[in-house]
Amino acid sequence: MTTNKKLTPSTALHPIVTPILNVKTETPRNKRFTLSAAPIARIATPGQFMMVWIPGTDEIPMSISNASGDQVEFTVARVGDATTALHKLKPGDLLGVRGPLGEGFVFPKKPKGKALLLVAGGCGTPPILFAATTALETGFAVDVALGATTSEELLFQQPFKELKLRNLVVATDDGSEGIQGTSVDAAAFLLEANSEYAASLACGPEGMLVNLNLLLQKFPIPLQVSLERYMKCGVGLCGHCIIDSKGRRVCHEGPVFDVKTLKNSDFGRWTRDSTGKRHPVNPTDTTCPS
Repeated sequence: MTTNKKLTPSTALHPIVTPILNVKTETPRNKRFTLSAAPIARIATPGQFMMVWIPGTDEIPMSISNASGDQVEFTVARVGDATTALHKLKPGDLLGVRGPLGEGFVFPKKPKGKALLLVAGGCGTPPILFAATTALETGFAVDVALGATTSEELLFQQPFKELKLRNLVVATDDGSEGIQGTSVDAAAFLLEANSEYAASLACGPEGMLVNLNLLLQKFPIPLQVSLERYMKCGVGLCGHCIIDSKGRRVCHEGPVFDVKTLKNSDFGRWTRDSTGKRHPVNPTDTTCPS
């Protein structure tokens, strides 16, 4: 299995100060930002992220939701001081960015005649949109399971509909759009009709990823998951996002992992706060941070 593009370390580590080209409100608490960042856009792959510096506030990791030509996009939920400051910015304002960073999704070789199952939950939807677009361009058939808490929090439903997906199944916790349930329930719905997938790629709340892993253990479908952890440096130096005894770092060896490599890790068990203190992961919690 190989990635489509090769990360150039010197490019990823070199910070860029660039203007915001466009800001679009996607949901009541999510905005999509488009930046002019050719060095990043030309080599970014789905699942990778950028460190985004908000002048006078903080630097935070952001998953890439699209990269095309000289432009790169990320979508961010307003959940804290840094993201609140980011939501106040407008086109023309400047941001600092470093990237692309980390390891993204790896697509199987020889896509002809093969299908992928992509599973997106709430705040984990942006990299899945990028993955769906790239997979279709590569030649895969693509099924997407898309979930959120309510219809107004569904991210990118229309962009997904505009892609040439084979199937799109939507689920909301309250049943206000699509079937009632989570994106894992939407994935189960798709698996009832077809279980011949070359791979499944997923991003979302950790409880959702744990439940998806349990579901897919009934099928011979390789699963890759994108993990979210508190990151400080973004390049593997500080060790804050280490998840196992082998020293795997979410920012460097991840954020995307083959779920088999996470067997003896913190996945589904522990996460860390800004001080490094560990907190248990609730596998039944399938909601994004609020």
